[in-house]
Amino acid sequence: MGQKNKNQISFTSEIDVATEFYSQSGLFVKTSDDMWVLSSIGKGNTVDVGWLNSFKFNPILRDTLIDTLIHYAETKTAATVSTQRFALIDAFPNDKVSIDEFKNKWNELKSSTRKTLKGFISTAVKKLNHKHMMEYHEITKEYKHKQIFNALHPTKGRLTDYEYDSLLHNVRTLCAELPTTPPTDMSFYQQRNSPRGQIKRRAFSYFKSVVAYRLMLQLARRPRQIAMLKWCDVLPVGTSFRDANVDAEPTYIGVKSLHFRCFKIKQNKSDNSWRATPERWTIPISESCSLLILNFRAIYLKGLSLHLEQLGVKGHASEASRLILHCPIIPSHELFTAELTDVKVYNAMKQENSSIFHQSESNIKSYEAQIGKGFSERHGTAQGTNNRLRHTWLCNAAIQGRSLSDISKITNVTIPNARAYLQLGLKERQFIDKNYGANELLREAFNPVTTLKQTDLLIEDEVGVAIGVEKSAPTCQTCQHKTHLVRPIPCYGCLNFRPLLNADHSLILERAEAKRDFMLRFQSNGVNSGALHSIEKAIAFIKLTIAVCDETKRYRNGLSESS
Repeated sequence: MGQKNKNQISFTSEIDVATEFYSQSGLFVKTSDDMWVLSSIGKGNTVDVGWLNSFKFNPILRDTLIDTLIHYAETKTAATVSTQRFALIDAFPNDKVSIDEFKNKWNELKSSTRKTLKGFISTAVKKLNHKHMMEYHEITKEYKHKQIFNALHPTKGRLTDYEYDSLLHNVRTLCAELPTTPPTDMSFYQQRNSPRGQIKRRAFSYFKSVVAYRLMLQLARRPRQIAMLKWCDVLPVGTSFRDANVDAEPTYIGVKSLHFRCFKIKQNKSDNSWRATPERWTIPISESCSLLILNFRAIYLKGLSLHLEQLGVKGHASEASRLILHCPIIPSHELFTAELTDVKVYNAMKQENSSIFHQSESNIKSYEAQIGKGFSERHGTAQGTNNRLRHTWLCNAAIQGRSLSDISKITNVTIPNARAYLQLGLKERQFIDKNYGANELLREAFNPVTTLKQTDLLIEDEVGVAIGVEKSAPTCQTCQHKTHLVRPIPCYGCLNFRPLLNADHSLILERAEAKRDFMLRFQSNGVNSGALHSIEKAIAFIKLTIAVCDETKRYRNGLSESS
């Protein structure tokens, strides 16, 4: 019951319940309070237990539930405790619920509530030795929760290649808007969100949402883990987090990529687990994302320096360079308005496990709707939520024939959960995804241009023959695919590309297939490389473009599709 080294008080039952405790996030809580403040940020940071404190008829039930809830508050996130509280209030609205009434009510509860209660009561009996709950345990232990696996759900599961590429293209375009020179106007950093909650463009609050989502894509981690990151968690590849110079700035040292240290969320530990246990392996990010992070850091550092200057700090630039290592990568708005010279605030920031000025998980998750948007050949638009992204990465790894251990490492998922992705018939579903050519939405996306205008921006092949036109010049200027493949091969399938109806797309297909065959024959790093995947995807889009153009020509000539 409870934890060791806690001050104990005897309530009106024989159960000893702590009078005070520390939540998982390190906050001091008095048990007798009706409102438990368990965290400074995030969902469920304050939990109302007043209804439990009002129990007078059955003190044993009251104290058992409170003691078990304390255990959850000490070892789990505030959001988890909040979930437990809602389940408990459904099952025990008052302390006059008999065991027979509980049994009758049990089958009426939602499946998610029954799952939560089963775990809670099992913890009370098996871990905390509350034998008074044994009768309840006999009822709840028989429940088998059937989890719905949405890996291939059309709107909740894996994104198709077209949807995922569209989302990535949109995010890269937004990242390209990041200022190359740090703004010197403090209003850029202090500007708040608009009243309707929409992030204002061209302000720090907007760009941090873009960077947060880009990090979620690169690191393949949950919003809560992105919220945990501090600037001391990013270093150049080749520099260990155990090195003596771990506090050095993440500048290039001959290696053009950075790597991140991420922290676990779910742990079976009773201590403060906010940034308590790092994952075993760090995560390297691409060169382009590394450049983005360094640019964002320079802007962030300038804002911090300007704020310290406003506060009258001498040597504000050098002090900002030291202080930034203790700052969250995705900060709350208050960072650039807070009294950072206050001793309590400063000391709180210096603590390695401090959550001061960190964004909440819900804030990071809200960026999914604002930034993670793409086009869909199935539904018109696609939303890149974290769950959908995780399904996409794990399904694609299964399609590629990756091992079970490799699949689990991608998102740090457990082996049992990773195994589910190998049992889905993914190759059959991939075949379906590749045959959306008849879909009207996809046909519209590949709609060819029949006549050229003087204002059209041409896309030409290697010898200067026009193949298509650009919809937006800035989008093509920031495209990263053209650095890996020669235009126009990487243009096919891009939302910014409109193919010319009468261009010789078959010739481009021959060149792309020749390039693929050369790679298959001579590349030394295996056939599952990213370059090979890119050329195969381009070939598929070129074939689809040819099919759409041929269909358009038949229609224009008044012929049936079957002729």
